Amino acid sequence: MLSILIYRKGGDLVMSKEIISKFSRREFLKLGGISLASGLLTGCGINEDKKPIESTKTPTPKAIFTPTKENMLPTARPTEAKKIATTTPTVESTPESQVVENYWQNPYPNPAPKEGDLWSLHNSDGVEVLVDLHSALGFTPDADLRVSDIKPVKLNPVPSDASDFQAYLNTERNGFPPLAGYTDGINDYGQFGASNPQIPIYSWMVFTGENIELPGIGRVEGGKGRAVMVLIINRTERVFRFPEESVHVEAGFQGWGRIWNGEPNFVQETEKRLVNHYRTRLGQGVPETGFIGQCDEVDNCDKVTVVTVERMQWGYNPDGSPRDQFRLIRAKTVNTVS
Repeated sequence: MLSILIYRKGGDLVMSKEIISKFSRREFLKLGGISLASGLLTGCGINEDKKPIESTKTPTPKAIFTPTKENMLPTARPTEAKKIATTTPTVESTPESQVVENYWQNPYPNPAPKEGDLWSLHNSDGVEVLVDLHSALGFTPDADLRVSDIKPVKLNPVPSDASDFQAYLNTERNGFPPLAGYTDGINDYGQFGASNPQIPIYSWMVFTGENIELPGIGRVEGGKGRAVMVLIINRTERVFRFPEESVHVEAGFQGWGRIWNGEPNFVQETEKRLVNHYRTRLGQGVPETGFIGQCDEVDNCDKVTVVTVERMQWGYNPDGSPRDQFRLIRAKTVNTVS
């Protein structure tokens, strides 16, 4: 009878409430006393038949923390939190247009040294070459820029169809086979900030705009009515990618394509025709898109400062990798073709 009325819960003896209600208070106390005595004997390893049994250890109940007004940890008052918030420094953001303008006010980070009016550059063998760049308005060459052994040819006269890329550059003409193909171009290049374009193998890439900066080549700054152009001819079998966010072009255009022959005499003619094609575009505009505004005015450009370089291997680095260099071919301010 006792085993039915009493059961163990968490180490304590508990009596069913439904059965308790059927007994008087006195009967309940009697039964409770008997049950308690029986529980104590059983807990000590003794039963009514006096047979030894294994002792069972009742786990000690874990203390449960109940928060009260007396033991609660202090919390910050709303007024204190507000006070802390008001002392936090605020950072004022600079308008994006102001960031661009401020960038061009900074000096070029890696300029070549000057000796009087001449720039001190080197050829691929490390021999110093003093270069007169007074006619290349706004051009600051990079200290790592080398001088090419390819001599530029005269740009003029410019044929009337120089604006037609396929006819002027990708067709057999004047004793040369097709020289270059056009892959793609981007108007208003540089509108999303600094970039890191890549130049495919045996390819050309051109940038035009108000201001241009490319590490390893230098910075070219335009003026009122005068745009700038940087043409790169990659004569290697390796893709070259500029470092992350290192190329700056303001109000510019980017175009690129293949060169069909990387031999020096072909590179001479390809360079000349690419320069003439894009100086014509700057002077006449682009009727297909109406893209203008690369020389700080709404009209087409009157002049353009042209900088042409080649990407060329010259020996090997100490680790055995090819030593590729940017080498200067042409740097001069010329009239556009209107």
